[in-house]
Order: sequence, then C-alpha cells, then structure tokens
Amino acid sequence: MPNYNLWILGESNISVSGGKTLDGITQGDGSHLVGETITLNAPNWEKVQISDDDPVFADNDGNQGLAGAQTIDGITYADGTRVESEYKLTLLDAATGNTYTVVAFNVREPGSQNSYGTIEGLAFIGPDGAWPPVNKPLTVVAATEGPRHNDTNFEYVDHVAPCFTPGTRIATPDGPRPVETLRAGDLVLTLDHGPCPVRLALRTRLSAAQLRAAPHFTPVVIPRGSMGNGLPERDLIVSPHHRMLLRGPLCDLLFSAPEVLAAAAHLPWARPQDPIQAVEYIHLLFDRHEILLAEGAATESLLLAPMICDRAPPAMRAGLRAAIPDLGQPGGTPWQKAARPILRRWEVAALSAPPRRRAAGSAVRISV
Repeated sequence: MPNYNLWILGESNISVSGGKTLDGITQGDGSHLVGETITLNAPNWEKVQISDDDPVFADNDGNQGLAGAQTIDGITYADGTRVESEYKLTLLDAATGNTYTVVAFNVREPGSQNSYGTIEGLAFIGPDGAWPPVNKPLTVVAATEGPRHNDTNFEYVDHVAPCFTPGTRIATPDGPRPVETLRAGDLVLTLDHGPCPVRLALRTRLSAAQLRAAPHFTPVVIPRGSMGNGLPERDLIVSPHHRMLLRGPLCDLLFSAPEVLAAAAHLPWARPQDPIQAVEYIHLLFDRHEILLAEGAATESLLLAPMICDRAPPAMRAGLRAAIPDLGQPGGTPWQKAARPILRRWEVAALSAPPRRRAAGSAVRISV
C-alpha cells in the first residue's frame, strides 16, 4: 500500500477550556467539545507517515496503519498500529471571523476496549501553511463523526503541511515568534543593530507540481543541532539559496573574515526535504540586510540581489517595487549590500572539510 504523510499537533501541546480534554471517553463524535475553546500552545507539528489503501484519512478504516514504528507526542508506537480520524471539528477565531477545520488523530492501541477513548492530537484541513493561530483560544462551533473512506474532502493532500515558515520561531524583543505572524513594523532582534522593524513581509507559494518541475527550489532541511552548540533548536526548513551564518577561526584564516554566509544547499549536513510538497516561503525585508535568529541559529533576512529582483514571481516583484520605488536603480541600495561575505559552493566545501591533519571537530559549522 502507498504511504502518506500527515502533520499533527500532539495533545500535550493543546489546551481545552472547561477542564475537558480531546478524549471522547464515552463517545467519538467530539460533541463534548462544542462551546469550549481549544488553544494551540506551541507550533510543535509532527510528521506521521501512514500506510493506506486509499487517499483518505478516515474514521473506522481497518487498512490505515503507521508506516513503521513512530514516536507521536513522546510515545512510540509499533509498525502497523492502526490510526484513524475519530471526529472533525470547526474552530472559530472570534476576533477575525476565520474558521478552521480540524480532525482528531486517534491511535487504536491493541486490546483497547474503547477505540475512541484517547485522542493523541489534531490534524488540520486547508492549504499548506494555513495553520490556525498559536496561543489564541478558538471556539468549537461544530463537531461531527470522522470522515468516511470515500469522503474526498479529507484526502491526505487536503491536510495542512508545514512549509518554510509556519512555526519557524524568529527571535524578537518579546521572545520567539512564529515567522508567519510577523508583519511590517514588528520588531525583530538582529545581531548587528539590535531590535529592527520589519519593512516588508512577502510570501511566495510553490505547489508540489512546480517544485517537481523546478527541483532547485525544493526546501532544504537543516537538522536540529547540526550547526553546533545545539543549534538550530529544531529542524529548520529554508529555501536552498537561503544563507546561514558560519563563524570560527577557519573563516578568518581562509577568507579574512570572522563570519561568513553560506547557502543552505551548500552545507554538507543539510538535506533536501523529502517527499516534495507545496511550500510557502516568507521573506522578511528590513532597511538593510540583517542577521536574524531562526530557531536560535543565525541566518539572513531578504537580500535583494539582482537575480531576485529580476527572477522573482510577478506578485513578489510588484510588492517589492511598491514598497521600494528606487529598487533596481543604478548604484544599488542598502537592501542589496550583504551583511557578511557570501561564500561560493567550493569555498563552503573547503571550510567544512578541512585537511586531515587538522584536529577533529575543527570544521566550521557554528552559528551564533
């Protein structure tokens, strides 16, 4: 059977008002939650891989099972453990009027007398990147039984998947914030100039089909802790050309600079995201090229290099030119001047793979 990916938020990251929980206890239609509020306390989305004979994540489907042993919300389940979509909810954000459709992710533990008694988390229906807001009470306005196996509105591809940005935490004076919540005027911590306001937040969306046709835009995963010093704090997903800050004595020795920038795709410890899925890149523009902290790791803001100005999608180019009338004028602008020297691929290779005579661990892969 084919495998499908689903992204869920574990129950330990979710609060329910009225002293209630997601668990149905005596029923499996979610009706005990109507009128209560659900709050997503952290953007700790987890990928679950499911083996299924049809493309719908459904309720009471005996052919849905975990594709391999997997840890979900801190608990490890065996390969083939049956999973299902127990019930579906409609959540309302009273402040904006936006509604969100979610389904209860249920693990059918072997020997369980009550298959719907425990709910392990929530999965979300909608376009990629369309997560409900975090740390905001959402009212449950409707609840029904989980979808059937032939309900084409609840196929795996209809569930929200994380992209480059949703949930990626950016350091601000008030603490880390999901990058998708940042707007023009919001303050972000920078290494060189302290708190700086966002000048423009732009979004570029690429479908899975577009990525397959142009694989050089496929997101790159920088694994947790791979940059050194425990950074990034979680897996960081960025565009392949997005640059990370490297620092160390070899930078000064080889390039006469204590800190340099390297494209994510050139880092030997980074890997392409697999499988390919739709992605929405969020670009943060400041009054100059800045160094930010994403998941604790130092990375760049948007650098308006000529290639970006010329080859960006039309909507992005229009947004840039509306915000920066002199964009593309002779002589360059502050947005086109790099905050650090930018390395080429072979230079990154020389930096990260030093000669054997150097001591182990001397390769530079440390971010601020």
